[in-house]
Parts: sequence; structure tokens; C-alpha cells
Amino acid sequence: MRFVVAASSDAMVQECRTALGHVPGTAFRTGSVPETGAGCDAAVLNSPLAHERYGGVPRIGSVQVLLNQRGDGAPEVILATAPMAAGAAVPDPGDDQIASHVSQTLDACVAAFVEAFPDRAGEACVLLHLEGAGIDREDIAVTLKGLLRFLLERE
Repeated sequence: MRFVVAASSDAMVQECRTALGHVPGTAFRTGSVPETGAGCDAAVLNSPLAHERYGGVPRIGSVQVLLNQRGDGAPEVILATAPMAAGAAVPDPGDDQIASHVSQTLDACVAAFVEAFPDRAGEACVLLHLEGAGIDREDIAVTLKGLLRFLLERE
């Protein structure tokens, strides 16, 4: 499986490239989800955005595989992150908790894609758009730690 790591700013993409550029099968793009999703089979999007744009009903704790029928340039498969139960969020998470959340969220989304499309799993390309997936942070280093963990586990 290949991954495209994307963000809306050149500076953020450059930080991603510096931290993750050594991971095989990883590419980097700048722009919106539709602008960066060309050639990707799926995109990870945070649950509220995914359900607002692509339908479905959020289910607490469950990643959902949605089909993009909007013709908006985003990939044909949308992997909606699992919404958290009320009260499940940690009020002031530490860096390790945030990195683990990023890694686990992406892992759950990719696992849902593999389960839904087992014949496409090996050749698929998944868009990991930081803002679209809801994993962008002011301190991008924490997100990158979780992204690196996720990507290395998928090698």
C-alpha cells in the first residue's frame, strides 16, 4: 500500500517530507483534498467533514467506508474516522497520547479499507491529508511522530 501525505501549506508539507521522506511508498503533495487526491484510491477524512460531504450516519467508535459520488475530485472511497464517545476525550493529552491517537486512527481507517476492498489492498494509494483527516496541529512534530509510527508499521 502507498500513501500520499498532504497539507494545504508548503511549509507543513516540507516538514512532513523532512520527517517522513525516507519511508518507502510515501509521496507528498500540497493543496486541498481534491487537489492532492489524484491517483489515490481512498482518503482519510475526519468524521464530521466526511459525513457532511459524503453521507452516512456517524457511529461512535467505528470507522466508516463511504463512497464519493459527488464528483468533486476527492478519491472515490472516503474513510471516515471513528467519532469518540462523549467524555472519552482526554482534557489535556500529552504528546505520546496524541501521537498514539494519530497512529491508531490511521491504522483503523486503513484496516477498514482492507476489509472492504481486500483485492485492492496491496496496490492501493491512500491520501492522508492532515487538515482533512483532522490530525493537523500547531506543533506538527507530535502529528509527525504518530504518522511515522503508522507508516513504519505498514512497511
